[in-house]
Amino acid sequence: MSSRSIRVRVGEALLRTGTELAIDQRRLDEGMAAATGRNTAYSSAHGAVALARWVDSAILWLAWRVHPGTFAATVDHGTALTR
Repeated sequence: MSSRSIRVRVGEALLRTGTELAIDQRRLDEGMAAATGRNTAYSSAHGAVALARWVDSAILWLAWRVHPGTFAATVDHGTALTR
């Protein structure tokens, strides 16, 4: 198995996981926003949600760095061209 193949598989898995976590985190944010007005017990969970948002961002950043690019850019006389 080539390193590119491994990078593609790992990058796709991280992108999928990061996307799913972002969707779940968004639902949790909306649920907490709706419940916060009625019950202040959810206020302590805001720190956990902020940490989850940071972790999700880190996973998506890592996926972007690991996954090989879908196009190659070359520079020709100062202009970027795609192949």
